[in-house]
Formats: sequence, C-alpha cells, structure tokens
Amino acid sequence: MIPIIKIDGRELPILIHGTSPFIGAAQFGSRAEEYHRRFYQNPILMSQFFVYFSSKCYPCVHITTHPPIIEATEIASEIRSINVIATVEDETDLELIAKFDPLIVFLHASVTDRSNAREIEEFAEACNDLGYIPGVATHNPGESIPMTDKIKAIKAYMVPINPLGFLMSPSFDSTLIAIENARKNNKYIFGMKTLAGGRINPYKGFPFALNYAHAIIVGFTELKQIDEACSLVKKIVEEDIY
Repeated sequence: MIPIIKIDGRELPILIHGTSPFIGAAQFGSRAEEYHRRFYQNPILMSQFFVYFSSKCYPCVHITTHPPIIEATEIASEIRSINVIATVEDETDLELIAKFDPLIVFLHASVTDRSNAREIEEFAEACNDLGYIPGVATHNPGESIPMTDKIKAIKAYMVPINPLGFLMSPSFDSTLIAIENARKNNKYIFGMKTLAGGRINPYKGFPFALNYAHAIIVGFTELKQIDEACSLVKKIVEEDIY
C-alpha cells in the first residue's frame, strides 16, 4: 500500500486510479479513439483495472457518471471493497453515485469555470446534506480557484498540474500561485493531467505534481503501469524527491 492523506478524518491514498483514458478524453490526442474503443464498451476490462489497482496499490478510484464507468465500478465492488471519489455534472447526478458512498464529490470543470458562485454553493450544500466532502474540478485554475476559495464549504480542488503547463489555464504561473494560496487556506489539491496526456513520463510528472498536490489521479491503460506508478510514488515519498 502507498501513503495516505486524511480529509475530515477520512483516508485517501496519494495515488488514485482515474478514468480519463477509459472515456477516450481528448487530451490523449490520436490515442483517444483507441482508448475509447478498447475500454468504454468493456466494463469488465475496466473493472479488472480497478481490482488490480486495489490489490497492488490502494482500493480507491475516481469515477464519473458515464454508464459504463458506473457498471465497471459495480463489478469491481462485488470483488473488493473500493473507496470512491467522483465527478458529477450537477447535484442531480449525486443519486447516480450514491450507491458507492463517495468520500469526495467534485463538480465538473465545465460548471466550475462558469464562475457562478451560487451554483457552486448549492452543489456544496447538496453534498454536505448527503455526507460527501464537496470539491470542484477546474480547467481554469488560475481564475476559478481564487473565486471558489471564497466558498468555505468547498474543501478540495481537482487541478491540472504538470511541468509542461499542459491545460493549466490561464497560465502555468497563475495556476501554481492559485494552488499555493488554496493550500494556505487549508484546501486539498488533487492533481490531474500529471503526465500531460502522455506527453511526459511518470518520473518527470509525478514528483512535480506531488510537490503541489496532496494526491494525484492517474488513468492507466496497461496493468504494468500500475505496478510502476505505485512503486514510484512510494519512492518519491520515502526518499523525499519532490
């Protein structure tokens, strides 16, 4: 198992299995279609990754409300007890993930980055009513984090962090400044796109991201990548090579 963090007394690993490749996210460029074809219509295959990660690293996955992802999580949960964090489009999606009792629920970046404070506050209230820690994802952290940081109920951010500045809008520097200020305000940072959509390797991406994030969320497309990532994250922490 790998090192953990605690948020409101709840434990999470500093490496969490993501699902961006499984849905064929655009950040993967020419490989996106291949990933979508291989994984999205194959919940059993996705569940095998969740189970393998849980046995090799830590039983925690980040999910979205895409039906095949939900199905894969259901299959994996029948084999192992798995902690879940999730991203939803709005508060009406909360019922889709309720069966997994998620520890943290992030509001999707497309909503966060509209900068509608009342919309975010209502989402946070709905999460708190259900016992979920409310967070927001953002693709525009340099501007969205300063705005959202005024909302005390929001306790976590999911943010692009990588040494290339890939998708760190509006700029690399503004993103890092916003992250550092959020941490000073006792908010938790979850790094995404830490490998810049496969443009850099984990030996470059992970140490950089973990210098700013409490935890990172990484999607895998080969089981051997899980072994490598878990070993590397342990080494980064044990040898303090941020």
